[in-house]
Amino acid sequence: MPDAPTSPTPSADAFEPQARPDWLWKAAACAALAVIVVLFGLLPYQHWEFGHRMSVLAGWFKWVNKYADWQFCLVVPVISGVLVWARRAELRAIPWQGTWAGAPVLATGMFFYWLGYKADTGYPAFLAIQLALAGMVLLIAGTGWMRALFFMWLFMFFTWPMQPLEDSVASPLRPRTASITARLLNVLGTPAQSEGSALYSAADPARGIERGTAFSLDVDAKCSGINSLFALMMISALLGYLALRSPRSRLILFVCAIPLAVAGNIARMLLLAFGSMWFGSEFAVGKRIGEHQEMSAYHTFAGFAVFGVALAGMFALCWVLEGREMRANLKRHQQALTAAARGLLIPLPRRTLAQIIAVVMIAGVTAGICAATDTRYLVARAGVTLELPLQVGDYQGRMMEVTALEKKLLDEGVKLSRAGYLDTRGRQVLLSLVLSGHLKRSLHRPEVCLPGQGWTIVESTPVRVPLPGGRFLEATTLRLFADYIDGEDGRRKRRRGVNLYWYIGSDDTTCATHYEHVATTYLDAIFRNINHRWAMASVFIQVPDLDPANPDAMFAEFNAIEDAREFAAKVMPLITDPGKIAAE
Repeated sequence: MPDAPTSPTPSADAFEPQARPDWLWKAAACAALAVIVVLFGLLPYQHWEFGHRMSVLAGWFKWVNKYADWQFCLVVPVISGVLVWARRAELRAIPWQGTWAGAPVLATGMFFYWLGYKADTGYPAFLAIQLALAGMVLLIAGTGWMRALFFMWLFMFFTWPMQPLEDSVASPLRPRTASITARLLNVLGTPAQSEGSALYSAADPARGIERGTAFSLDVDAKCSGINSLFALMMISALLGYLALRSPRSRLILFVCAIPLAVAGNIARMLLLAFGSMWFGSEFAVGKRIGEHQEMSAYHTFAGFAVFGVALAGMFALCWVLEGREMRANLKRHQQALTAAARGLLIPLPRRTLAQIIAVVMIAGVTAGICAATDTRYLVARAGVTLELPLQVGDYQGRMMEVTALEKKLLDEGVKLSRAGYLDTRGRQVLLSLVLSGHLKRSLHRPEVCLPGQGWTIVESTPVRVPLPGGRFLEATTLRLFADYIDGEDGRRKRRRGVNLYWYIGSDDTTCATHYEHVATTYLDAIFRNINHRWAMASVFIQVPDLDPANPDAMFAEFNAIEDAREFAAKVMPLITDPGKIAAE
């Protein structure tokens, strides 16, 4: 009986993925590059400089070059590119299966692009780039590629300088760093005290030594090393990706960048304190020439201690988390993974070409919408006058000098005016008015600067202040206290205060909080074509010390809050007087 015919055995080549046409590769690369170059590299986007619009990438480059704390952002795209190049063998093995799910991701990115274009601010554009990259990868190459490139895409977030995070992350660490350093110095036998972000050598009344004689330091925002936190977080993310295997271990290393940065800065403060005691303040810190502080070589060396201590801690933590497997894990990204796509077919070029065309069309529509958007405004007029009144109801006032340190801390173009008031009953009020500049219209939160000045915020409460004409002023009340050392008896004492503040926009708009006035900036720029130039008014009243013999002492803080509300209601119409503003 003849043998039954057998089916031919398929060759291994029959299960290989289809080769991608070279022209398809080139078309996809050109489409993605065109979107990035035209929208983000060429199209004028924001007034990074007053009176002159620049593209997103040109403004970003100018910004990060201006601020030394953010210059690490320049190397992030290069690092991401190197990581992608190192995985090129693995990427070749992943099938090219674009998904239309990338279209809404890309469209969302283009919406944020227009949002920032209309509101004249760069942060939505940074998010737009991230979403555009993810959308194009998903739309053209597919979810397999997105999974392989996910860390590189996530790592790209370090490209963008997140200065608003300094308020919520870095600034609160400054007074905490000074406090921990003072405690360590006391443990080491060197009497020290801290007030806010300031660090002093303690007074010794018996020997006639005043506070700060041996050393007087400050955990300054610009040179404290705390702002290096974001660079250290970037390094910890990269180290975790290269050296660690477990997502849990990577997360632990990333989160520990914050305490490691604080530890590094404490080491820096200790070096400066001991250097000042042993060799003098001029050697350890530097010379002050007018209002300029010229750092010494020792001061610069101490700054490197932040990175030295933090990096040493990171590598030690890596060793603890993964131990002997670290060396093997470092080689993981140098080896090409086996092709997991065997037996899967690459989509037809016709479908992929349609997705490439969709990328170009979505970006093109966004550029057209931006071109048709009304952006004729620049910055609206100021809503307040810096000419503070010398009489507010029963209060008589006098203008007060703005210190050189306060001028140094202000951003470019920001103006500050201040006056002290006293009424017939002896009540004292301090009024400060801060007007934003032309380049940066938003203002920081008092919750950020007050701790740096030694104050501790006990409570933050929204209040409503009635104004003439039946209107209301929405504001925020802060209850404060600050501990200090009495110069006469050397004992620690506490002073208390009340601070009531609110933001004033260009059309008499008022906001009670920082985040509310930022949101109002975006919404009014988009829907009302108003680009506010904000001002912040602050009313401060010091609460009298508690006196057991005075039965009204327990109500002192409540009375101070009511006095602040009453003063705010009286002064608001005077500082927003249209006649005075027009004259300015």
